[in-house]
Amino acid sequence: MRLKGLGPRLLILAVGWAVGLGGVAWAGLPLPPVSQKQAAIEKPGRLPESVATWNLQWFPGNRPEPTDSGRRWHEREVARVIRELGADLLLVQEVVDREALGRVAKEYPWRVVSNFQRAGDEDADLPVQNVAILSKVPIRESWEVGFHALPLSPDRPVRGFLGARLGTKKNGMTVYTVHLKSNRGGREASAKRREKAMAYLRKDWEKRGLDPGKDAILVAGDFNCSLRNPEFAKERTIRGLLKEGWVSATERIPWPEAATVRPDQDGKYPAADFDHILLSPGWVALLRSEPPRGRSFAGFKAGVLQDSTAPSDHWPVVLRMKD
Repeated sequence: MRLKGLGPRLLILAVGWAVGLGGVAWAGLPLPPVSQKQAAIEKPGRLPESVATWNLQWFPGNRPEPTDSGRRWHEREVARVIRELGADLLLVQEVVDREALGRVAKEYPWRVVSNFQRAGDEDADLPVQNVAILSKVPIRESWEVGFHALPLSPDRPVRGFLGARLGTKKNGMTVYTVHLKSNRGGREASAKRREKAMAYLRKDWEKRGLDPGKDAILVAGDFNCSLRNPEFAKERTIRGLLKEGWVSATERIPWPEAATVRPDQDGKYPAADFDHILLSPGWVALLRSEPPRGRSFAGFKAGVLQDSTAPSDHWPVVLRMKD
């Protein structure tokens, strides 16, 4: 194993779980109701010192209709990699079975899993791919935005996104995890759907009164968009944020060490950098301040866990704070 680059419900699971509902609508951006849940098991305050994102690939089983043996193998191997990552905050994609996720992530007492739904133009026979936020530190608030009820336009985004607040109201951070439209159906058409998803994400933090220039915001997940492949150079999905001062945690990692998607065995699809951790200018400033932990950080290190035995077609991306 090599760590490249490094020297219908939304649940929060802890000792118990609490349920609450809320709704939101934005001018010009019709959205379905937003579900919100809040855990109050421990007083919030501590922030994560390490973050990872990983697309698990049709978890569990690696395929839409897995065998029993395939499910068991996938669960066992995902649990192994999660333990090896040891991240305080883990954002995962392509979760099909939330109970299976609970079995492999027992060391994370705060678990938030989305409840996305299939839209009218999607294959109803395929299981829904959800996203999740797993945390070893308290989650103060969480919410989900789903896109299934939007008009079936050519630029309609798919699935949705999940958000959470950690730390205190004064010294906290907001995290989002996304799984944007794949490039099936054409890269240019898919890019429009990814860009629209990011427009909704931007509206979400604006609605919550967040300013990326001042507030600590982290967006991570499978963007299905590359920063290394020139074919994606005109796409604004990620570059739109980078132009505003956001930072890609893996931007300084050389190629191919920065690859997060392994090439397929048939050679049809090359290695790609589709998985990213993006940090707002306010988040970078947080590293240099005195956080609630009573210590400051000089910056961060990031890398890709390019493990040839990893049980997914994606490799995890990891970010760790530097003392």
